[in-house]
Amino acid sequence: MTTACEEKSTANFTREVGDQSSAHGEKCAGCKGRIMDRYLVKVSGKAWHTGCLKCCMCGLELGKEATCYTKEDKIYCKTDYARQFGTKCARCGRSIHANDWVRRARSSVYHLACFACDACKRQLSTGEEFALKEGHVLCKLHYMESLEVFPPDNSSQDVALSYCTQSDGGIEDMVQDADSEDSPSSGGILKCHKTKRVRTTFTEEQLQILQANFNIDSNPDGQDLERIAQLTGLSKRVTQVWFQNSRARQKKYGTPLFSSSPRTPSAASF
Repeated sequence: MTTACEEKSTANFTREVGDQSSAHGEKCAGCKGRIMDRYLVKVSGKAWHTGCLKCCMCGLELGKEATCYTKEDKIYCKTDYARQFGTKCARCGRSIHANDWVRRARSSVYHLACFACDACKRQLSTGEEFALKEGHVLCKLHYMESLEVFPPDNSSQDVALSYCTQSDGGIEDMVQDADSEDSPSSGGILKCHKTKRVRTTFTEEQLQILQANFNIDSNPDGQDLERIAQLTGLSKRVTQVWFQNSRARQKKYGTPLFSSSPRTPSAASF
């Protein structure tokens, strides 16, 4: 009786009739004793008693199972092998199974429900634009806001906006390289494009308003940030980051990020 294991698990997983007539039966790779039983199991050329072939993690007997998995001479059941060495979701860290729907961004894989914008926590949908910035998944809105505050430099490795697409077999895939040309996929053509870099420029009047409010309260709440943003004509996010940077600079150097003086240029940017 012979049962072959799956190609991806172990080679030569077979059940064979043991040599009961010989006093020199094969040596069991588990207990190291001689195998005098009617049947034995072979995994990758090594012989086992059917009762000795067990998962090294949970102890499940695998001598009567159809498959087992090996790595570094250790035996695993399917569940524990997947848990130890299988693909894991980049967001939740849990295992991704073969029948799970997933999204991919570069080399990372996510459960469908886990692929959400890190800023607003909203789950992204097929056909929606996204970006991978410093390891963070961002929807289009928050990616554009991040560019206003921190424009990427020439050495930036951030991925530009790309489209979420669906491939054959119900597997959700993401564009892995936003700098590449359009490339064919099992799900059709995946398209991506680079976005124009946007740089926020502050006028002298805006800086004066920001600095005056910073002198009053260096850490304003959400309502005050909204008010200051309206006064300056800037977005609330840009205003918030300006205050964050100013507090950091003041803590480090004793001076705010920007200061207004007769020598201050009419515009500043970051």
